[in-house]
Amino acid sequence: MPQVTCPNCGLTISLENRREIDSDLIKQATRREPKTFTELLHITRLSRKTLSLRLKALCENGVIVKKEGAYRLNGKSEFDKHDRGFTREMSRLVHDRRVRTGLMMITFLLFSSASGYVLGAFLIPSVTHREPVILGHFTMALDFSSGVEDLYAWQVAVTFNPSEVKLLEIESSGLIGDDFPFFNNATTDSEGSAMFGGTLLGPVSGKNGPGRLATVTFGYYVNEYTTPKIVGEIGRYKTLLLTSDGSSVPIEIPNALTFAIVP
Repeated sequence: MPQVTCPNCGLTISLENRREIDSDLIKQATRREPKTFTELLHITRLSRKTLSLRLKALCENGVIVKKEGAYRLNGKSEFDKHDRGFTREMSRLVHDRRVRTGLMMITFLLFSSASGYVLGAFLIPSVTHREPVILGHFTMALDFSSGVEDLYAWQVAVTFNPSEVKLLEIESSGLIGDDFPFFNNATTDSEGSAMFGGTLLGPVSGKNGPGRLATVTFGYYVNEYTTPKIVGEIGRYKTLLLTSDGSSVPIEIPNALTFAIVP
């Protein structure tokens, strides 16, 4: 099969894989809010002809919906083939020294946790119960300090008291997420744990601190709640930071990672 070079990461891939990557970029860009054709050109960095062809195919398949001149991800198709496409992409990237350690670790963490949670949801009989009333919400920011340099990939484990607070949303700050293909999270509300992380892609340098990686919004059931916190590990999964050459950044660096409430 003919091979082409991906314009975003520089890897040599097949035409079929190239179409999948292009489609994933478009779905990621339209996942949160509608985007115009011009906005998608800037975000995906595809040519006008290629973007037009990909959008046409996605619209015909019902994955993307065009309305009032903007494209948005169809709600019922938002996660269609996402896990399989992501896993195939991990397989192609595993030989890249820069992403091998961080990306595979994050992918294994997130999808093994998420798949286990979904399987459990199908196996456990449904029980009707009343959800506690959320009295309000607060937002916490995950930041890394000026002592951290060349940050290429990261993952964080967070714990909270599920009887006091509920995790409502995990959102990338845009530093290692919206502007790059890989930012994912997995949450187990019943156990009060969340694991999320991100990585850059391709032969690029990492980010130097200080910077913001993500914001997390919680709702609280009681006024006197315990503040969620970062932990070193949850089970076999650890909080870690990696440089572009796969080296680990010492978490012991003063305030290497902070997780604090913001206005």
